[in-house]
Amino acid sequence: MASWTDRIPTFNPYVEQQPVDAMLKVGMYKQQKYEEGVQRIQTSIDNVAGLDIAADLDKKYLQSKLDGLGNNLNFVAGGDFSNFQLVNSVNGMTKEIVKDTYIQNAVSSTAQIRKNQKILEADEKAGKSSVQNRAKFEEGVGQYINKIHLKDNYNGKYVRYTDMEKKLREVAEKVKEVENSVDDPFKRDTTTGKHLMDRNGNPIIDDAILSITTKGKPAEKILSNFFSSLDENDKEQLGIDAWYHYRGKTADNFKEDAVKNYEDSKQMLNDRIIQKNVELSTSPNLTRAEKNKIEAEINDANTMLSDGSLNKQLDAEFAQIDANENVEDYKYKLYTQKFLTNLAKDISYQSYKQEIKTNPYAQMDMQRRNLQFSYDNAARDQRNQDRRFKFDQYKFGVETAFKAQALKDKTDGSLPPVTNQALSTDVDTPNAGKLNAEIIALAGERTKGGGIITYGQIDILTNQYLDKVTKSSLKTSQQKASYLDYLSREYFKNPEKVVNALNNPNLAQYLEKRRALEITIAQKQALYNGVKAESSVYDQQQKDLLKGQGGVNYKGKEWYSANELYNFAKDAETYYSTSGMAGGTGGSAGGTTRLNSDALLKAYKGKKEEPLVKAYIKNYNGQALTPGEKVLLDQTRNIKLKFDPQISQINRNKRQFESDYLAARMPERQSQVGTLDYDGNAADKKNIKALIGNKINEFNKLGQVDVNKLGDFSPTKLAALRSKKNVLYTVEKKYDGSANLIVTDGAETQIIPMTSGELTRFFPRIAEGNPWSDVKNQVMSSPSRTTNVLGTGDDSALAVNSKFSGYQAPHLSNTVLAPLVRFDVEGAADNDGGDGDSFILKMYVNNNNVWIPGYIGNKFTSLASVQEQMKQIGPGTVSDFLKINK
Repeated sequence: MASWTDRIPTFNPYVEQQPVDAMLKVGMYKQQKYEEGVQRIQTSIDNVAGLDIAADLDKKYLQSKLDGLGNNLNFVAGGDFSNFQLVNSVNGMTKEIVKDTYIQNAVSSTAQIRKNQKILEADEKAGKSSVQNRAKFEEGVGQYINKIHLKDNYNGKYVRYTDMEKKLREVAEKVKEVENSVDDPFKRDTTTGKHLMDRNGNPIIDDAILSITTKGKPAEKILSNFFSSLDENDKEQLGIDAWYHYRGKTADNFKEDAVKNYEDSKQMLNDRIIQKNVELSTSPNLTRAEKNKIEAEINDANTMLSDGSLNKQLDAEFAQIDANENVEDYKYKLYTQKFLTNLAKDISYQSYKQEIKTNPYAQMDMQRRNLQFSYDNAARDQRNQDRRFKFDQYKFGVETAFKAQALKDKTDGSLPPVTNQALSTDVDTPNAGKLNAEIIALAGERTKGGGIITYGQIDILTNQYLDKVTKSSLKTSQQKASYLDYLSREYFKNPEKVVNALNNPNLAQYLEKRRALEITIAQKQALYNGVKAESSVYDQQQKDLLKGQGGVNYKGKEWYSANELYNFAKDAETYYSTSGMAGGTGGSAGGTTRLNSDALLKAYKGKKEEPLVKAYIKNYNGQALTPGEKVLLDQTRNIKLKFDPQISQINRNKRQFESDYLAARMPERQSQVGTLDYDGNAADKKNIKALIGNKINEFNKLGQVDVNKLGDFSPTKLAALRSKKNVLYTVEKKYDGSANLIVTDGAETQIIPMTSGELTRFFPRIAEGNPWSDVKNQVMSSPSRTTNVLGTGDDSALAVNSKFSGYQAPHLSNTVLAPLVRFDVEGAADNDGGDGDSFILKMYVNNNNVWIPGYIGNKFTSLASVQEQMKQIGPGTVSDFLKINK
């Protein structure tokens, strides 16, 4: 045991055997190189693993290469990575992956896709792309991404969108118009369009030539220019459009379009035949060579229609479809033909222009007219000098008219003062639906392609006259009907020229009858458009009511609004019908209510609501609905149930408004009423007795006359009524020329109906037409409250369609100004058809070939005052008018 007394040993200092500091530095350096080598290897591997590759197959291939690299790295996992020779060896393995042809192609293909995606996104942002171009690009990308062979590369591209419709419309703008012009140097009646003759039967030379020009771009010519204008970019775009249009379509769909193109080709040939025949019929001054050329074109078109070449072409297309050969090429051809043909038909048109030109046959008259317009003072002097003469003339006229009136009163009966009233007889309440049905009954109803859905009176009239078309080149009924259609349009422009060129009394009769029907259609259509425009406020009330109610959304956007769902629900109700055995009391014994599914689906075919209709029909048939269809129908039912009471009231208000509107404006609802002078006019008394005698005889033979209800005419009651004192006899003249003689003492009334022929026979003066008689009705039935069929405004073109001309103004009719002045009557906005209605006279004056419009006076007045104003208009008035209306 050691103690403090022990001796302490001594040690020698420690001397280092190795250079530790140097070894530490070397170790740190080698560690740094090791880490750098590992980082290089990792970076190289990451670069390969992070290659941008889109295709799934290429990604798997790359992964397999990386897995192989990983296996190789296991053998050198314990190696010295500070040795860059080893690092370079490993990096060489990764470079081999990068050099792999499949990997390089995959990277290149993906880069090409990314590049095209950027172009597409930029185009979409700029609004220069389209859904079909995006879809085509995405289809190519999708096929590459899902490829099954490593060797397949992406060779597609995004094709920048070309707006083909815009480009082709620009091509159509450059198509030369086909123009025909006819100059008419003679005076024409503004109502009938016929030439005015002098006492020797020669046409009177007018101060201005009426030049009628027709211009048009035929669809056939436009289509030819379309095809010749297509470049490679256009064809590529049309190929994309064709691919997009026919996605998911079957062979039957292709055949439908092929048939449609076939029918369009036939129609264009038919149109060419018709137009050329009309040209032959209405152009009497053609040379023999010109006629031969037109006839050759007609024969060529007829040959193409009859030689079967079109049918053979269609059969060949069907065979190609069935064989499934060159499908993409066929899609392009079929779509291009369809698209270009429809666009050409849409763009083709024919315009009509009337222009007043200087007449070389009447230069002296024109100079005198201009001189008269220039010297206002001379016109005023002339008025002063004529004042005394006019007074004497007026005095003589009054005395003469008084004597003539007395003579007519004695022989033809009196001409009582007339007021305009609504019909006193019971007439069906008018509404927009009935008015539209009347329009269809007259004009017929057509499909978008022009096919007949419902025959109208014009169609019936046309069919009656088909055998009167004797041109041998018009072989089918359709060609003859189209010929009459074209001929009718030419007749509207210049009736006399067409009638003279045709030299066919039967066709002249047809054209005049058709013109009368078309005028009636135009008046009814204007009235229908007017009532619908005015009643649209009720449609807005419905929209406002449903504005806060949600509809049905799809992918974050509104698919159907609440208003659309409600309107469909109400419309669908009209497609149900009830059938059953009639009961003994006149009721129905166990009737069955059925939905006409076919009619409902047809009505909405191709419309936005078509998916809703299909869901509705599926539900009716008890078929299972998809979740989306169920949401559609549930929301439709909920909206209808919630809002039906309020909207039904809005619709009742709308129908009442439309009924009142039409009742006040429909000419058929108006009548002219005047009370006869039974006690003071012997002719009236005699004619009334004769009429009553005839009607009593008719009653005794037939048991009734043409009155609305039993008791309106009774010989016994009529005899008792006429035996009383203070009995009045009033004529109620209707719009169609028929009338009622109303016999009343204020308490009892009897009605004696008259046809237009009977009114003319018994009361000829009342039956006489007067251009001013229909002015009020015409103004009331016009949405613009005017006698001008084109409406109101300052457009000088309105003069061509005015109601009156200077020939109907007494102080202008025999002057050089007669063809240069025209008139219309406009009604006040608050006219309601009553006695307080007010009107104003509008005048148009042709000054240096420009129609100057303006009003006579600055206040609305009675129709009688307007008529009087027109009677007083003379050369001085015209001169003052031009001074004011510059």
